[in-house]
Amino acid sequence: MRKADLAKNHAGFDAALTRYRAFMAKVLNAQRVLASPVEKRDIAESVVLRVCSWWEYFVDEHLVDCVNRDSSQLSQFFGVTIPPHPSKALCQALLFGDTYRDFKSVGDLKGFSKKVLPGTSNPFSAVSAVHAKLIDEVYVIRNYLSHYSFRAGRSLERLYQNNYKMTNWLEPGKFLVAYNGKRLWTYLDAFEGASSDMKATY
Repeated sequence: MRKADLAKNHAGFDAALTRYRAFMAKVLNAQRVLASPVEKRDIAESVVLRVCSWWEYFVDEHLVDCVNRDSSQLSQFFGVTIPPHPSKALCQALLFGDTYRDFKSVGDLKGFSKKVLPGTSNPFSAVSAVHAKLIDEVYVIRNYLSHYSFRAGRSLERLYQNNYKMTNWLEPGKFLVAYNGKRLWTYLDAFEGASSDMKATY
């Protein structure tokens, strides 16, 4: 059975990031159809949610394909014998069963990947601390946008205070597009950087 092509896995995720970057550049520079700052902020928030969805899809697919290529560590983790050439469906069933695996942070993802992938076959461990920190920041924003709960709001407020020395509350869209979208570009750079970190291991 042919093994999964890990480098090819990045194509969809990288293309989505390129598309959203170009789209947001148009949005932030628009003066007619999207002249309103509120509309631009709403779109920036929507793009962050979409990028997070793409990242989660990529991570799930990539974990499956990494196990498809080398299941030795997963075999030890479960204490069972896995066929030398497991199907992707079997890899997916072993990793996720019938549940949704929610990684709370890049550190959580790295910790799980170390349990199921050998060090020499674990591209997730290559994601730099700088990129991981910024992706974790995006997820604080994403959680607030997904729930608008008091708890998620407090986490975002702490992020503003601790990482940006901000004392005033800003809705995420306003935070993202401030300074000509500097923070949004930095976050997109972090996802692109994480993908590049991983590709460098193949």
